[in-house]
Amino acid sequence: MVLSTAKYIFMFAESWQLIIKRINIPAIVKVHDTDYIILDCDYDLENTSSKGLVVKWFFNTNQVIYQWIYGRSPLADEPAAKYVDLTYKASNDPHTEYRAIKLNRPGVDLTGEYTCVISTFADERMANASMIVYSTEEKFELVYRKMIIDDKNGVEIICIAEGLYPQPTLNISVESIPKRQIENPTIKLRDDGLYNILLSIILLDEGLPETTIVKCLLSISKALYNVSRKTVYYTG
Repeated sequence: MVLSTAKYIFMFAESWQLIIKRINIPAIVKVHDTDYIILDCDYDLENTSSKGLVVKWFFNTNQVIYQWIYGRSPLADEPAAKYVDLTYKASNDPHTEYRAIKLNRPGVDLTGEYTCVISTFADERMANASMIVYSTEEKFELVYRKMIIDDKNGVEIICIAEGLYPQPTLNISVESIPKRQIENPTIKLRDDGLYNILLSIILLDEGLPETTIVKCLLSISKALYNVSRKTVYYTG
């Protein structure tokens, strides 16, 4: 009798088993480089009852941006609502058809951490992953202007980039000159959520060779993005 009861309890526990098989979220997405992306949370009810089945997607921990209650139509909220295609079905299975989010022409405001939570009256599971939607430069220039510094010939080297996301960095290097402490760049966050950045250095001609190659490196480290500009400066 004891063995029979133990077996019954084991089988009962096994029957309540909701699992998330995988969460598929693109790690890095370039703005305007794709028509849409899919955030998918593939789960299996196995033997779990579908009663109370709800799929929720959270943005940056506690903000619900998508919810599907089994038997109803899905709903979306900001910042994702303006991108979400609520007609998209991830499968033909009525228990998983609206598990995923289709985002049309995603913007940089979708950068963050996503958590999918699958729950029923009997069980709950969650999984998370991060996504960066980045924007490359609208403008990137490296220029210089000659100037007089304490009655000596000199130059101001200016590197400027506009319309980037996430926050970028700039680095100016001058051929034949050892790396030096350079002032921090000026960074401005625009109303549209993109960044402008400017970095400048001032040098005396007497410390430079007659012909000098100047290079500026623009980077978005979180997006593994790098691009550079270079110019030649002639002293005198």
